[in-house]
Order: sequence, then C-alpha cells, then structure tokens
Amino acid sequence: MHLISLLVGSVLSASAPAATVYVSDIQFVAIREGQDNSTRAVERGIKSGTPLEVLEQSNGYSKVRTPNGAEGWVADYYLSDDMVTRDHLEELQKRLTTAIQRRNNISNELKESQAQTTSLLEAQSELQQENQALKAQLENVQSIAEKAEIIVSQNDTVTYQIESLKQQADIAKQNSLHLQNNHQQKWFMIGVGTLFGGLLLGAFLPLIRRKKAGKGSW
Repeated sequence: MHLISLLVGSVLSASAPAATVYVSDIQFVAIREGQDNSTRAVERGIKSGTPLEVLEQSNGYSKVRTPNGAEGWVADYYLSDDMVTRDHLEELQKRLTTAIQRRNNISNELKESQAQTTSLLEAQSELQQENQALKAQLENVQSIAEKAEIIVSQNDTVTYQIESLKQQADIAKQNSLHLQNNHQQKWFMIGVGTLFGGLLLGAFLPLIRRKKAGKGSW
C-alpha cells in the first residue's frame, strides 16, 4: 500500500502543473538534499522573495528548483504562496519610482510641448504682423500707383494743352505777321499815292495859275 501510494503520488506530481512559491520573509534560506536541516545544502543564501518551482511536497517539506537550476528540500514554514510584504513593498516602490519617472518625463514633454506651442503662437503673431505690414505697404504702393497714373494723365492733358497753345500761338504769330505785312503794304500804298498825288499837284498847279492869269488879262 505504501508503494502504491508513492507511485500514485509520483504520477500525480508528474502530471500536475508545477506551482510557484516564494521564500518567506527571512533573510536567507538553504536548499538541502533531504528533509532535515542536518543534510548537505545544495544551495545556500536563497534570499527572501526568491521564486522557487515546487517539484514535490512531503512531511512539511517541499522539493523545489531554484532559479539557478539546483534541486533540494526546504521546510514549508520558510515558504509562502505570495510574495512577502517586504519584497512586495520593494516591488511597489520600484513601480512607484517608475511611475514617478514616467510622470516626470510626461511633465517634461508637456512643458516642451507647451514651449513649442508658445513659440509657434509667437511665430504666428509675428507672421500676422508682417502680413499686416506687407498689406499696408501694398495698399500704399497701389495708392502711389494710382496717383502716378493720375499725374501721368494730367501731364498728358497738360502736354496736349501746351501743344495746342503752341499751335494757336504759331497761328496767331502767322496772322500777326500777315496783318503786319498788310498794314505795311497799306501804308506803303498810301505813301505812294500821296507822293504821286503831290507830283501831280506840282505839275498841274502852274498850269492852273497860268490859266487864271490869262483870264484876268481879258
């Protein structure tokens, strides 16, 4: 019966999935060849919180496999199904430290993002100001161009008027010269007529005087 029990236990232990236990809250534990603290230790200094793979259990002892691959027996009161409080606290502390570091990284990234956003907003404001300045310059240029067109148009009109006045002045000058020539010709004719009349008078006056004298003698 004892042999059958051992065989059944061996079969059950072979077929059952291996469980994991942890070294309880004791500084160091030794793994020994047998179920007695007087047997040789196959591995010493197993630190509390170290996970061990359970291979077999008997009489308050558990046969385990260490992370280094050593197999041996250890008393069950050294073991715990859960991670011990101190180790759990250390694990939580590590997680907390990681979380704090991650939070700090996120905070730094957020600050960098805010700084970049501020920089982009400032750049956008500067671009808007430059755009407004360029728009004002464009409007000024357009206004100057319109004034230039008006001035050019006025200059064209003035030039046309000047040319027209020049033509009128030339015509008036020609008319004046023509009138002056006519006036000179008229006075010339008057002078010629006067001279001719004087000559005629000079020629006929002696004859008239002679006739009057002859009539008087009768």
